[in-house]
Amino acid sequence: MPYRTPSKRTDPTIDQVEDFLYELGTVTYDKDKGERVTIEGIEIDISKVTRTGKNNPMRLELHFDHPGAARYINKLKQTVWKELKQYYHMPYDDVMVKGYKALPFGYMSAGTYTILSFVITQTKEVAKGAVPAPIQEEGTTIILNAALHDNVSFTTDDTKKNVFANGKPIREHKVYKALEKLFGNPYKHRIEDWLWTYYQQNKVFMNEYGKFQWDPFEFGDKDFVTFFEKHMNEMNRESGQKAGDYTTWNPSDIWAVKGMTKVRNSLNQQLKKGSLIEMNNILINLMESNELMGISLKMIKSKSDAHVKLHNVEKSAILKDLKSFSKIEEYDMKDITFRYNNIWEGTTSYVPTQVTIGPGNKYEVNIRKSGNNIGFNTQIKGAPAQAGQTPTWMVQEWLQTIKLPDGKSFSKSHNDYPQNIDSLKEEGLKYQEMYNLITKGKKAPSYEDFEFYMEGVYKKDKQVAVVKLMLLTFWYSAILKFSKENTNVKPYKKSAEFWTDLLYTGMKIKPGREFAPHAKIS
Repeated sequence: MPYRTPSKRTDPTIDQVEDFLYELGTVTYDKDKGERVTIEGIEIDISKVTRTGKNNPMRLELHFDHPGAARYINKLKQTVWKELKQYYHMPYDDVMVKGYKALPFGYMSAGTYTILSFVITQTKEVAKGAVPAPIQEEGTTIILNAALHDNVSFTTDDTKKNVFANGKPIREHKVYKALEKLFGNPYKHRIEDWLWTYYQQNKVFMNEYGKFQWDPFEFGDKDFVTFFEKHMNEMNRESGQKAGDYTTWNPSDIWAVKGMTKVRNSLNQQLKKGSLIEMNNILINLMESNELMGISLKMIKSKSDAHVKLHNVEKSAILKDLKSFSKIEEYDMKDITFRYNNIWEGTTSYVPTQVTIGPGNKYEVNIRKSGNNIGFNTQIKGAPAQAGQTPTWMVQEWLQTIKLPDGKSFSKSHNDYPQNIDSLKEEGLKYQEMYNLITKGKKAPSYEDFEFYMEGVYKKDKQVAVVKLMLLTFWYSAILKFSKENTNVKPYKKSAEFWTDLLYTGMKIKPGREFAPHAKIS
């Protein structure tokens, strides 16, 4: 999330904190579970309670299953606390709620207040859903350390169903016991789902980098993810703005390092310069000398082979010569299709719109409801996990020069849109102009019919209605932007740059100044 200097931080409302949390993570929708957000690998259901009073305060509750170890809860809490306190004025001490720290905010003159608290489900039953990302990633480090420092050789048989450690079934090796301890009782039954991924990750890493002398992989408080998270406020983007949070800049889940103390000391000196561009150049140099390399991890489909690719290293002649260097695919408008008819159709709770890019619709950017606002989630077709999220605040910045009919520009805040049908009718001319542009050439109802339709949406779910108007505004702004990028051709057939930026920013593989060089095993 963007950083605010202390003088610009404001006292947040309960709705603002709710919006903030949805933007902090990746939002998914399930017809049974509804809308959930994943932060630090933990899938969370956000519940808002608006009753007031000293003994029963307004609150946001973060509901989730216990991830198996308290350190993962602590990491979640630290991330949320830190990001909120870097953006809002939140000077109050933590309070204890049901054995866990809660964060008070928004104190009122009457003495009532709002809290952000955890509601953790902890049962002896096996956990459902995805294994939390911290467990997945630490599992990778267990396997890599066994191969690098304990001389454990991992193999498979012709069926590609079984994994062996030093020629024996991995279940008989102590490394499996380490995985059992890590996954804990809630997720122990899911280890089998990850053995193939761990085998493939280790195979490609050892083939590419096993000959180099790496320190043991660290995970948690001592690793380089934590190091950079602590120092993000010291780095600025080219625009002068703060670099933002770690995941906006760098998708690396684990780091390979040679000479931990030396590399840390060197980076501490460079951080004083405060430049994200300079830090990216330093990381490229460290990758060239095999001293430090961030690695992004993805789950590998059963029986599929993994590969390693280097991203954002275009400035390095050495790294560009490697087979693992991945060039960004170039697309033009004929490779891109749009689907946004859900703006005027249906009443689904998550209101999806979509951009597909590449042959066979290889890539997707899903633009849909995210809490009270909208989010931009990227996906590679057929991949078991999302590619990443394009920060909404970045999209807002890109569209600042595109003016709406009233002279304003696209806003990422739901508060800037009509909150009821009467307000929409008051701004009817503005929304009619935008609606007519995005529906041009499409089988869509008239604006009058759309307004009547929206009246029903407001009655059923105000949030969905507001999100539809946010989506309408985004698509209007985006269409105007890309149609102006090249004046030599007709509208709707202009430069693809805006749409590929939307995709590659989410995937953190846009070359140049914004994103960190890294290796990706997928």
